[in-house]
This record gives sequence, C-alpha cells and structure tokens, in this order.
Amino acid sequence: MDPATLDPMRQYEKWGDLDLDSEKDGFGPCLYNVEAKRKFKEKPACGAETILQVLQKTKEKLGDEKGVGWRNVINVHQVDDGSGVKREKIELENKYNWMTYNELCARTENLAKGMVALGVEPESRVVIYAETQRDWMVSAYAAWQLNCKVVTIYATLGEEGASYGINETESSTVVVDAKLLKVLQKILPKCKSIKRVLTMTACDEAVAKQMQEAGVHVETLEECVERGSKESCQLQTAKPSDIAIIMYTSGTTGAPKGVLLTHANVVAVVAGVEHYFIGKFGPGDVYLAYLPLAHIFEMAAQVCMMSMGLAIGYGNPHTLTDNGVKLKKPESSGDAVVLQPTCMVFAPAVLDKVFQAVTAKRNGLGYVGQTLFDWGLASGYRHFDRGQVGANFLLDALVFKKVQNLMGGRLKGVVTGSAPLSPDIQKFIQTVLNAPTRQGYGLTETCAGSCVQFWGDSSTGAVGVPTVCTVIRLADWPEGNYMNSDLNKPEIGMRRGEVLIGGPAISQGYFISEATPNEELVKKNKDDWVEIDGVRFFRTGDVGQIKPDNTLQIIDRKKDLWKGPNGEYVALTKVEAVLKLCEYVDMPMCYGKTGGNYTIGLLCPQKPAIERLASELGVSGSFEEKCQNEQVVGKVFAACKAKCKELKLLDFETPQKIALISDLWTPENDMLTAAMKLKRPLIAEKHKEEIQKLYA
Repeated sequence: MDPATLDPMRQYEKWGDLDLDSEKDGFGPCLYNVEAKRKFKEKPACGAETILQVLQKTKEKLGDEKGVGWRNVINVHQVDDGSGVKREKIELENKYNWMTYNELCARTENLAKGMVALGVEPESRVVIYAETQRDWMVSAYAAWQLNCKVVTIYATLGEEGASYGINETESSTVVVDAKLLKVLQKILPKCKSIKRVLTMTACDEAVAKQMQEAGVHVETLEECVERGSKESCQLQTAKPSDIAIIMYTSGTTGAPKGVLLTHANVVAVVAGVEHYFIGKFGPGDVYLAYLPLAHIFEMAAQVCMMSMGLAIGYGNPHTLTDNGVKLKKPESSGDAVVLQPTCMVFAPAVLDKVFQAVTAKRNGLGYVGQTLFDWGLASGYRHFDRGQVGANFLLDALVFKKVQNLMGGRLKGVVTGSAPLSPDIQKFIQTVLNAPTRQGYGLTETCAGSCVQFWGDSSTGAVGVPTVCTVIRLADWPEGNYMNSDLNKPEIGMRRGEVLIGGPAISQGYFISEATPNEELVKKNKDDWVEIDGVRFFRTGDVGQIKPDNTLQIIDRKKDLWKGPNGEYVALTKVEAVLKLCEYVDMPMCYGKTGGNYTIGLLCPQKPAIERLASELGVSGSFEEKCQNEQVVGKVFAACKAKCKELKLLDFETPQKIALISDLWTPENDMLTAAMKLKRPLIAEKHKEEIQKLYA
C-alpha cells in the first residue's frame, strides 16, 4: 500500500499485527506494524540506500526549495540577573536565513573537497564535537562524501568523555564549535591522534596558535569550504553496509559506549518513520531542530525530514521560546515564534518544563481566569478520550492561543521520545498546543524510531506499534515476574517481558578498539544481541506489555527496579512520573536502598513555588535554607503523598521520606545525560549524606 494514500488519522481495532505462529519457548510472538504485512521496509520513498543519497535525491527533486535555516547572532550580553550575578543573554536576528537544498549540497561537497586537500583520508574517522546547528549536518554530510565514519560526542560530555571518544576511535580530524574549542584545547595533550581541527566559527587566535604549536592544523569551516571550491578531486561513494556513525552514548553508568550504525541502519529507520509522517507532512512544512544532534533521536529525525523535503530551521533549547533563559529580551523573540514550525519532536523533559511553566501561569490567574483554564483543560481531555484534538473552539481561542503562539502557532503534530511521557502531561500538551501529541520509542542501538503511535491512536502511556522497518517481541524475565504467560492471568491479561527489537535498523554492536579492547563491551556485543529465526534482535533492558489493541507499553526497566522487604518490586521511573506532577517538584529521583524498608524521594524543587510556600509559612533565608526547613519539606512531602494517592500508587510504591535538593541536576554538572536522563549512581553518590539521613 502506498503510504502517501493513507489517512494520517487512521483508526484500527488493532494497531499491531501479532504473528502467533512465531512464538517460541521463552520468547513471545512477533509484533509487526499492521501495515507492514510482516515484511520490512528498508528504503524510504525516494529510494535512497545511504544517508548521503537521501540528501542528493531531495536536491534532485526540490533543489531550489528551502533546505536549512538559521538565525544570526547580533551580540552576546552579560546581564545582571538582579542578584549581582552576570548571566549570558543572546541577542538574535528576528528572522531566519535560508539555504536551498542545492546550496546545501554544494556546501557539503566543497567542504568534503577541502577536507581531502587537508589530508583527510577516505574511510577515516571524523569527530563532530558541537551543539546542534546548520554546520553540524553540513560537516556530517561532507564526511559521508568521503565515506568517513562520523564520530558523535555529546557537547555536554566534557573533557573526560570527549577525550575518551577521540582516543578510543583514534580520530585524526575534529570539527568543533566555539563553545567547546577550549575544552578541546585542554584535552589536546591527551589526544595524540588529532592532526587537524576545523572550527565552526572564527577561532580565537591564541588558542589556534597554541594548537598549531602542538602540531595540529587549525582552520575554520569557511576556509575549508573556500579551499574545496577550488579543488577537483574524486569523492568516494559509501555502500549501505559501511559504518556511517560511531555514536557515543552518554550512558547513565560507566564510560560512554560507541554504537556502530551503518548507512543501511539509518536509511531503514528513515523509511520506517517516514511512513508514519507521509500524508501529514511534506514539502512546505517546517521542522524546528534543537535537540542534540549527537543523539540518534534528533539525527534520525533530521534525515527523515530531509527525505520528505521539509525545511529545517535550527534553534537552541535556551532560546526556543520567548521565555528562553538565554534569550535577550525584549530585543529577540524565541526560535519557535520566529520560525513558526509545523512539526517538532520533544524530549519529555522539555514537555515537563512546558507543563510546569503553563501550570504556574494558571495558578497566577484570578478566579475567572483559573475557571476558564480548567474548563478548557476539561474540554480538551474529553476530546482526547474521543480521539479528537484540542479544546472547544471558543475556549481554545480564549485560553490556550497564547501558549500555542509560544511555539509559533502552526504546529500540526508533536512526537516525543527518549523517555516515558506521563499520561497527564500528554493530554495536557495536546490540549494547550491543539496538536496531536504522540509517543515514540527506541534506543541508540536500534536507531531511535522503533515504535511510534499512529496519529489516530489517542491512548496514553503507550508507545504505539513497531514502525514498518521493525519487529518487536517480548522475552520472559522470570526474576522480575514478567512473563508472556501473564496473558492467561485474569488480573493481568497481557503478555509481558523484556522488549526485544529486531529488523534492518538494528545497530552492528559497540565499537571495540583493536589496540585496547574493552572486555565488558566485547561481552555485551555477545549478550545484548540475539538472532531468532534469522532476525537480529537487541535486548533493550526495558520491560513492556502488549495491550489488547496490539500496541506496546513500556512499564518498567530491569535496572530501575527496587525490591522491597516483602519481595514487592517498585518501578522507580513510574513513581518519578507521578512526582513530576506535584506543583513543587521540578525533577525527582526515586531511590531504594538495598535492604531498605521503603523508597525515598530526592527532589529538585520548583524554585518559584518553594519561595511562595516559604513566604506563606513565614520562613526566611537563602533558597538552600528554605529547602532544608522542616515546615517547607513537610508541606512538599504532604503534596507529593497526595499526588501519589490521587494517581493510585500503592503504599509500598509511595516514597516514605523526601529531601529537597537546592542545586538543580543538569548535564553540565554530570547529574543528567545529554538526553536529560538521570545518572542514578552519580546522583546517589553526590547526595549520600541526605540518603543516609532519610534511612537513619
């Protein structure tokens, strides 16, 4: 069936196709997309077989259309935040500059030729160490013009993570942005393989001189592009089976792991996700790119958008809306306001922030405003349950239009991924943005887009069905009490087990250095992938169940379980999803001590809410002192317990004590991954004194 003819809001009695004949001992039956006909789709509609061909084929079709856009920085200001502390504020042009697909291809080709002239060898490894921006993808496509392997390193990994990835892959070329150039300068003595550095903006002369004295050639991308425009050299064509990316994950434990992704892997996931988007998005639509490109979620999304011919505008999480923390106001508007995208993807952590910000605004309204807001939410929730989108027309215009305008006012659809999205927040966001909000699911090892909810699937707490390039099956996990045979238990009635993901998008494993092989990763390459009936599956470590409509729901994670004194299991992420909904909580971590009798909550609180609460209680002092005040902690604890009860957590699941953490966890202080996931061991180590007190 041609996906272009499909209704994007299609409805089915069963969304997935369960092949009961494929069930095996210990493994449940294969779950396919209902439209996949049990056959994998491995190439997108354009017929591309490599990532580079995706861009080239889009250029052939839409060469003079808008390709990529960006905002120029006018100035960077240091502004007093009122407490005597200087904060960086960025003043941006209130317009986007655009490069057509023809111009984009010309820039990547000239950069590739310039890299050859500098001595970059075909099939070598090129590190990109930068935040998301136009020239991130330009650099990647230039590397693929030479059949090089792009090594991606999160901008937040810092000195240790960056040097680890560079040294393990023995990369000789690094593309870096201005923000991270000084980090690269510091680690240069430890990274002996580096021969050349290309900077995305003008390089500080003193830094460049020091690098060149160390024997490293330094020049800007513009200089390299200019050099390449005068060269005439033969570029190299990649095969689908060639490694395209070594993607370093900012793991929650241990050293980063380099995931090996071929061109065929990425192209397959583009085919799978494109099938889901075609019919709803296409040429003329605009995608706002702002999540880390070093994360497969954003990279796969951008290649997919290019495949469909969308215009891609680049933004930044800190300048995304008019309320962006780094935006110079009133001179500059938010990226979304200026770009007016029709399509966006979000990490749930970003939508949590939207929920908290809008809820805080609602709480500041008077009686009439709060009443209208609540009526609007109630209307939107009723529509959600009926498979419709948004609140009543009048209430939407009166109450939620300002929120929609913060995102540009033209959104046609929202997809979230990288972590579970709370059902309440999913309904809330769909209502206030008046755009269908659907969840996706995948991992770096599976090239991200393994499952997505159909636009017509208005269920919550589920991640939909496999894309047409993917198959899912559940493996029994007796130790955790999750079995496929749970289908036959009246109190459960669903197959449950560890989620295994298979198909052509599954990665080739973890990179192993020939010089210094990591034995742990050698073992993981053997244990974490399994072949069943000729299909290679990745063991995700996530626990899922297959609902009656044959959609997948993630209910647990093998590593995020705590076993109580009576043998009961607590899903820590489930508890955290509830705690996030408490008005005082910004970011929670539920923790269970081995051998302990109960769980506790470490909570980074909402600062404005705590300040307001402290004022009501007559508590003074610094924010840290307010977070340690017994009255404040008691009120927050009571609110958390009430929210847990409201959302029907059992007593043993509800944290019995809490601590308020005044220092927010961020990727910069190494408490979160770049994908905004908790680094549980590091957080527990940092706050071990608070934990000891709570268990005293």
